Amino acid sequence: MRAARRSRATPRTAGFTLIEAMIAIAIMAVLSLIAWRGLDSMSRADTQLRERAEDAARLARALQQIERDLTWRTTTELPSPADAAPPPDDAPAAAGGAPPPLPLPLLPPGMEARRSGQGPFLLELVRAAPAAPGRWQRVQWWLQAGTLYRAAGVAADGYPLPAPQAADRVAVLEGIAFFEMRAWEPEQGWRPLPASGAARTAASGLEVTLGVRADTGPALRYRRVIALD
Repeated sequence: MRAARRSRATPRTAGFTLIEAMIAIAIMAVLSLIAWRGLDSMSRADTQLRERAEDAARLARALQQIERDLTWRTTTELPSPADAAPPPDDAPAAAGGAPPPLPLPLLPPGMEARRSGQGPFLLELVRAAPAAPGRWQRVQWWLQAGTLYRAAGVAADGYPLPAPQAADRVAVLEGIAFFEMRAWEPEQGWRPLPASGAARTAASGLEVTLGVRADTGPALRYRRVIALD
């Protein structure tokens, strides 16, 4: 009887049972999974923000380069041999013996916008060569297969200026859905380029629009207006 009483009076050893340990391990596993998912979502969001910031920076640099080319453009086109040659004797004359007035182009001298059929829109301009004072070069911008290209020809100090070659082109921006430009004709409004017909006054500004392909939905439009002095 005394031994049985002593056995019942002995305190139970403190510790966790197997079920309690399994429950604790399961709770820790669930908390670890939640924490890992949270960190993974934060990492993905940070990666997406970085990618969008890089895309926005590349887009801004492309628009700045277009604006820089337009800022450095020549105000007077270099004369071509056809322009320098005198008119033929049988050229028609207006009333009073004066030659007929020439149509006024919408774009200023040294700049041309064209599109061949259903081909891509192309902007070509003559600008001062930054690395060669006193020389000029031809610069072209166009969209091909979703990539915006720029090509600059060799700088020269006289006519004819060499046209850019295939090796001169540089892929400036990828993932572009469309590349469009409009010219502002005073008292007439915006006119899409290439313009059809002559203008009453020369354009005083250009609007450059780039469409960037989005993951879902329509392309995002980015627009910049550049004044033509």
